[in-house]
Amino acid sequence: MIEHGCVSAEKGWHALPEASGLYLKEHSWGEFVFDFAWANAYAQHGLNYYPKLVSCVPFTPVAGPRLVLPPNELESLAQTRGCSSAHALFCVPDEVEQLSSANWLRREDVRFVWHNQGYSAFSDFLSALSQKKSKNIKRERRRVAEAEVEIEWLAAADLPASDWPRLYQLYASTYAMRGQEPYLNMPCLKAWAANFGERLQFCLARHDGELIAMAFFFVDGDTLYGRHWGAAADFHSLHFELCYYQGIEYAIANGLQRFDAGVQGGHKLARGFDPEVSVSMHWIAHEGFRAAIARWLSQERDAVAEQCAAIDEHSAYKNSHRSITL
Repeated sequence: MIEHGCVSAEKGWHALPEASGLYLKEHSWGEFVFDFAWANAYAQHGLNYYPKLVSCVPFTPVAGPRLVLPPNELESLAQTRGCSSAHALFCVPDEVEQLSSANWLRREDVRFVWHNQGYSAFSDFLSALSQKKSKNIKRERRRVAEAEVEIEWLAAADLPASDWPRLYQLYASTYAMRGQEPYLNMPCLKAWAANFGERLQFCLARHDGELIAMAFFFVDGDTLYGRHWGAAADFHSLHFELCYYQGIEYAIANGLQRFDAGVQGGHKLARGFDPEVSVSMHWIAHEGFRAAIARWLSQERDAVAEQCAAIDEHSAYKNSHRSITL
């Protein structure tokens, strides 16, 4: 992403030499841990929230190692660089424990993950759902089929050169609807296609031979990760088909155990996904704001706990099939 200019100082991402994955940020875009309200509160009190120090993988709401320096060194670096705060996004459990011991603030969010319960076909998955949820999924899939939309999967490296301009147009359209520039450019996506091989998969939808929608996914170990999608027209239920049902079918067909559809989106619960807790850790330099944010995060964690505890009431499954660990 850096070599193709998607992550650069011009775009508000200043890569620091102290460690890979460490950035001085001038905004909060591309993180998927939303702290815009914190920045607004700072501004209302005449203080600067930016720059801030962030340890993350840009544009990737997936847990992984983030503690590139010890907590005290991250705090010192943030102070030296004139940052309001330091943030480690989507940490792994041992890092959460270490940063908690250093009195960093814990923030939780809900992501939605589908789990393979030994299904041999999509019909097996549907059989595990309540009749109402199963019927709804069948209806949504039928509407896509009745619209005569043809769907195929292709490894990124196998995409025809003639499809790339249209694919990128579809990807960028999702951002355009929100008034944003796309995070990734075409050279970056093409480089991923060359480097990731079979691990980067595209699900394509065509109507009358025209490419009308796409979603792309990464495969890592036993997990499928759903990342981005775009469509040229509002075909009924096509988003659910490409982003969820096709991913579930792919996971079953390829023996994958998990399908991570990303953070947020409570509508995923009705389509067989389970909530899981993602954790990010935060150090706030200003004592007054640190106390206020700590109180706010405590209330937010209570809300997340209530959401996860209610899974049996709102789950798509006939029977509870797993427990949620906070």
